[in-house]
Amino acid sequence: MIPSLRNATAYPAEGIVYLDHAATGPLATPTVEAMTAYLLERSRTSPNNFETVLPRLEAGRAAIAQLIGTGAENVEYVPNTSYGINVLARGLAWKAGDRVAVPESEFPANLLPWLALEPLGVTVDRIPCTDGCFSLQDAEAALTPQTRVLAVSWVQFLSGFRAPLAELGAMCRARGVLLAVDGIQGVGALEMRFDELGLDFLASGGQKWMLGPQGSAFVAVAPALQTQLEPMRGWLNGPVDWEDFGSTGLDVHPDATRFRVGTLATAPILGLLASVEQFLDAGTAEVESSVLRASGRLGAALDALGLSRWGASGEPRSGIVTYEHGAPDALREHLLARGVWISVRDRKLRFAPHATTSDDDLDRTAEAVRDFARTSVPVA
Repeated sequence: MIPSLRNATAYPAEGIVYLDHAATGPLATPTVEAMTAYLLERSRTSPNNFETVLPRLEAGRAAIAQLIGTGAENVEYVPNTSYGINVLARGLAWKAGDRVAVPESEFPANLLPWLALEPLGVTVDRIPCTDGCFSLQDAEAALTPQTRVLAVSWVQFLSGFRAPLAELGAMCRARGVLLAVDGIQGVGALEMRFDELGLDFLASGGQKWMLGPQGSAFVAVAPALQTQLEPMRGWLNGPVDWEDFGSTGLDVHPDATRFRVGTLATAPILGLLASVEQFLDAGTAEVESSVLRASGRLGAALDALGLSRWGASGEPRSGIVTYEHGAPDALREHLLARGVWISVRDRKLRFAPHATTSDDDLDRTAEAVRDFARTSVPVA
């Protein structure tokens, strides 16, 4: 646990053990304060603050870039992960016969944008998965001379499988394939090094492990790819002449702000910036270490109780640990009644602690599961 992050959250005071970050993360107090201050400004002292807030938005791009290991010129805001993935899916010039490779276990946000290209003659090849995990060999076998994009989740939403991005990136570069990553289950929990890994594209919402508001998200686009993508058009893709709006043309900005279609959701973005600053202050490596320690400790405790682990084997490499159980909904309700929040997805129990989770939280969770085994149906 990282005390500064835990102290920035209010839910422990309410007796809540929150292990549902893979669904939605709680808002930290600085996040709420940042959004509240902006909304009060808009409603009271400065209703038209469009121009004066721009420096704060630019500071947010720089902070996100620092968090994920790239330059601010490669980062732009989007409303959510699905929109972000469509920046790439709808931005490339496709031709009949092109192919995209996607793991079988992908969340719909990173599958449906690619399937929607099939009317253009694009084929989506599925990489076989076992318990939400795929091998590097199967990923390589799915790539053909016609493959243009390999689209994967950094962390699979249910199994917690952490994709080997360094190896996938090297494999894609050798074949001229773009590597696109859905980062929503990793960014904020794990240390992302966009430039070092040689990624082409990353999209991530801020409402899960980043502890930001819903409606806050970003894309990171490698410089060489930015000019290959045709952005959706609006009034902020390029220079604006504030003295003559009629002169606005189709020129776009030279960096990732070319993907800014129109007015941003400013309040959620400022909230996200406050969250990102918390993580930068704590240190991304330290956050990852704390997350893995928490998921490892919880996994060991639940394994010892006889629960059947589903997904990636061995020590967890993400914040997600998942179990099969004969009565998942009943166990979830039992935990919720004791203040422990988790999710049931595909009839499986998903636990997702963060760097805000204490050892006492983890012990309390294990004890609640043990209590359910004593008083109700068998655990396994």
